[in-house]
Amino acid sequence: MSKFNDTIYALSTPTGKSAIALIRLSGKNSLSVLKKISSIKKIIPNKTKLTILKFEKKVIDQVIVTYFRKPNSFTGEEMVEISCHGSSAIILKISKTLELLGLRLAEPGEFTKRSLINDKIDLLQTESLSDLINSETEKQRSLAISGLSGKLSGFVETLNSDLKDLLANTEALIDFSDEDLPKETQSIVLEQNKNIIKKIETELVNSKISKSIRGGFLISLVGKPNTGKSSFINYISKKDVSIVTNIPGTTTDNVSSVIDIDGYKFTFVDTAGLRKHRNKIEEIGIKKTKEVISTSDLSLVFLDKNETLNYDQIKNKIFVRSKLDKRKNRKNQKNTTNISSFTGEGVGLLIRKIKQKLIKKQKNEPIFSRERHIKIMNGVLLELKSIKPKESLDIQAFKYREALRLSLEINQKFDIENILDIIFRDFCIGK
Repeated sequence: MSKFNDTIYALSTPTGKSAIALIRLSGKNSLSVLKKISSIKKIIPNKTKLTILKFEKKVIDQVIVTYFRKPNSFTGEEMVEISCHGSSAIILKISKTLELLGLRLAEPGEFTKRSLINDKIDLLQTESLSDLINSETEKQRSLAISGLSGKLSGFVETLNSDLKDLLANTEALIDFSDEDLPKETQSIVLEQNKNIIKKIETELVNSKISKSIRGGFLISLVGKPNTGKSSFINYISKKDVSIVTNIPGTTTDNVSSVIDIDGYKFTFVDTAGLRKHRNKIEEIGIKKTKEVISTSDLSLVFLDKNETLNYDQIKNKIFVRSKLDKRKNRKNQKNTTNISSFTGEGVGLLIRKIKQKLIKKQKNEPIFSRERHIKIMNGVLLELKSIKPKESLDIQAFKYREALRLSLEINQKFDIENILDIIFRDFCIGK
């Protein structure tokens, strides 16, 4: 824990040339270091101030600084934010100056880690902040904001309180079995247990989509060579991501493109297709195609004619016939979607079919955003469902206690140096 006594700094904006760059300082020496490199004698917390940064009597840059007094800062420590001009030379000079004055470069996620240690945010909000930083789509952003605003923390806090009440009431039945407790007390406890089970089950159902929101949907494009797979992925990507020629077999490796559709992340993978290989390279490409299909949420099978029976082994699929603009016979075949990747005809219908297959309608937004949350809640549910009315009260109390232990784990701070490193590895330096 000694390293958390250091004063740290980091560039919090992306590297490269920009109009403005933001450098953050956090730790007990933040304000004193700022005074050493500026003419500031007194600074008002939470107010911006224009100043000149100097070191060894040489001007570095004209900057805007903001001071956040402990504990009213993001990290809960003394914090300073320096908005400087975004040239790499200025950023490097300020960084080297800060190091000469005893500061060290922050580790990835260290600002947020300090915020967690100092109880400015809880573990669930920390995970949500990581998800927010890494969000690529509107649904990912919305899910992360829900967690960051405390919706999940509030649910877990209420659940823990309810479980504590169940445990206390059950233990009271054990401790005061000789007393004149109301006869319906145990029935009330068991009814409360059923209500808690129902609440958890409802949220778990709502959260089935969470994995797909965070990781997105994987869609493989399969079929014979020259059936329009590469043209389709280029069309929906609005750029050339795959080679398109009249020569069969030009796609020998998987080419992917990530697309945001209605706030959901869809990864389309243009594969080498399924066919008899003519050489070692094609054999490897076809092997990779089979691997992608096995992990895909959906496969778009591009047909040459009507060879649908060749793809019986693919479970979740949509048959597609491309090159509609070139075909004389435009008649729709049964269970096949006709498209043109040149004119765009039929593509909208195909996208709608993809959404209908993969996106399940639900009334409420999910609150469990990570597999960790869902796994713990399933464990809680398992304990609560295993409680039987005719079981001894001691066994019931044990199961309530175990359910509570699991539920507390979801928002519990573990060993900071080890377990939390797993969470913070997805953070960028400066956050």
